[in-house]
Amino acid sequence: MSQYTKNAENPEEAQLADLVKSLGERVRILEDIQELGRLRAELPRRINDEQWDRVADLFAQDSHLDYAHLGQAAGKDAIHAYFSALPGLIQQDRPGSRLLVKQFLHAHDVQVHGDRATGVSFFEERVVFDDDSAMVAGKFTDTYVRENGTWLFSRIELTLYWVLPHPAGLSAQDGAAA
Repeated sequence: MSQYTKNAENPEEAQLADLVKSLGERVRILEDIQELGRLRAELPRRINDEQWDRVADLFAQDSHLDYAHLGQAAGKDAIHAYFSALPGLIQQDRPGSRLLVKQFLHAHDVQVHGDRATGVSFFEERVVFDDDSAMVAGKFTDTYVRENGTWLFSRIELTLYWVLPHPAGLSAQDGAAA
């Protein structure tokens, strides 16, 4: 007697099997959401810790980055080059000044679809040049892919809401001591 025939003869066993399968799928989605939250939090953590050369490790090989007027990059190697050069790009209007960038992530909303997912998160950022600082706010729209069992960024799009001077801000020395 096959498993299907056996379950068809006992509706309670069939219901229990369906419930266990459904619960397993739901747990998998929750674990994926938690892992995607860790991935999303790791990117600003590496930026905050000035680990610019490690940011691209979070991206898939054929990923895309769209930071609007701050630049675009296609492919993991180009994304590595972009983030490695980003401090200099930010500083190009203020050569020779000490730079400090700190991002703070909010409200990561994720939808999982098998080995692909999408997410939206909002952020605030403080950018400091010596004693001048700016408050930045915006949104990240992400696409993720699971490769070899690991979630990675497939695409990030940045939407800036505002960049405001913050004259009573931190100094780069204050941030370095934090």
